[in-house]
Amino acid sequence: MKVQIKPGFLFPTQFWTAELNENIEQLQNEAYSIRNNDKDGVRKSNSGLQGYHSRDIRNLDNLPGTNLLLNQIINAVSTIHQISRQGELQLTNFWININGKGSSNTPHTHSGLTYSGVFFIKVPKEMKGGRFLFYRNFNEADLMSTEYMGLFKEGYQKQGYDYPINTISPKENMLVVFPSWVPHAVEINLSDEERISLSFNFKLNRTFSNVK
Repeated sequence: MKVQIKPGFLFPTQFWTAELNENIEQLQNEAYSIRNNDKDGVRKSNSGLQGYHSRDIRNLDNLPGTNLLLNQIINAVSTIHQISRQGELQLTNFWININGKGSSNTPHTHSGLTYSGVFFIKVPKEMKGGRFLFYRNFNEADLMSTEYMGLFKEGYQKQGYDYPINTISPKENMLVVFPSWVPHAVEINLSDEERISLSFNFKLNRTFSNVK
């Protein structure tokens, strides 16, 4: 008797993408004005001499394009949340990343929050490196290694669940949203042009939720 084997997934992790239609040139100019007004920025996950991480942006008076973008992001993330969850979300903070040649963002999480994400404002015409990386839990990634599980068969087409790291190639006007606990990073930018993105976090507003 032939046994029928059915594959399943234990804990798939969902993320979301959307293509927006923002004024990219205006957003690029505003990102550079943020850096010009605060050249030092802050040191977070950014690595490399040409990596810039702005402080949390508090004032949008002179950033009309960024203000419009944030409204789009708030609507998108709220829509994602309302598909299956109750309660209202609150945008907690957002900032600009400018990755010059040789810079990257090291693996990290935004624990204690609900959703995080990135919007790509500028992508080099010949992008080398600079991909957005999602990591498995680091212990799980080790156990998924070929040392424990064996080599893949020749000709086998690997699926997303086979990799310890999944990648997203950035595109201008692309929005990516994911659970804040997922480890993520940015590859080293090997291009001569700068790569610019806006990152953000949301949390559940417990005042309006039934979460105790």
